[in-house]
Amino acid sequence: MKEMAVFKRIALAAGAVAATVGPIVLSAQIVAPTPETPIFEAASIRPAADTGRTGGRGTPGRFAGFNLSLRRLIRQAYDIHDSQIVGGPDWADSQGFDINATTGEKPPDQMRFMMQTLLRDRFKLAFHTEKRELPIYALVVARSDGKLGSGLRRIPDGECPAPGARRGAPPTGGPPAAPPSPFDPNAQASCGSIVFGPGRLLAHGVPIDMLARSIGGLPAITAFNRIVVNETKLEGHYDFDFKWTNEFAARGGPPPAGPPPTPAPGDEPTLVTALQEQLGLKLDARRAMVDVLVIDSAEKPSEN
Repeated sequence: MKEMAVFKRIALAAGAVAATVGPIVLSAQIVAPTPETPIFEAASIRPAADTGRTGGRGTPGRFAGFNLSLRRLIRQAYDIHDSQIVGGPDWADSQGFDINATTGEKPPDQMRFMMQTLLRDRFKLAFHTEKRELPIYALVVARSDGKLGSGLRRIPDGECPAPGARRGAPPTGGPPAAPPSPFDPNAQASCGSIVFGPGRLLAHGVPIDMLARSIGGLPAITAFNRIVVNETKLEGHYDFDFKWTNEFAARGGPPPAGPPPTPAPGDEPTLVTALQEQLGLKLDARRAMVDVLVIDSAEKPSEN
């Protein structure tokens, strides 16, 4: 489980992002946990001790999160975009929490379901769902002949047989390898993963769905704060080292803590141009009927 963080915006020439008329429908599985939903073996939750550090990392048998807000926890647990979360208490964005939890023998793909029960049991999260019309982007192939950019390479089937497997993994029982730094020009992503950093997305053996979700779901890195849907029809898994202008990337260090400002209409980041030049893909602006999670109530968890 990887997460991770602001951007430089410029005005683009008209037509850089094309518009399509007529809303489409996007459905998500936003369902409250049941008595059968898996839970963490144990979980410690405390108000964040370090407001300058944020993120979460899952390793075999454990999840550690730093300065995670309620909204971010909901986003991770239900695998939805920030725009799909509506309402909530005034501290839902401003208050961060440090979480240390153990998963026991449960497989990694159950982690987000354990987060759902954590939200229900410790944050007393109650919600309902609605459908609302929201602006989205559709990620499509830019050229009519289907030719891709030189920066997007499909890898042979089977090159990454185990998504998430690390190159040079430590011996059995050893600590997991540290994730590569996006500021390292020689960094290599592990199979099935994307390395996130200001002005850079580095990937090895990932589907295009993962690229689309990264562009739409990481506004602090990409400056986009809307859902991006993969409509490229590209199959298989790909490598890319995608870079674009970013003010913090130029400084060689991470941005300050806090949410990024929302780009004004018509004021998009250089990512749009870089996407077409390097990967041969573009974004079409559309509207869609989307399932949203409406927070009815939530409470700050007690420490233990």
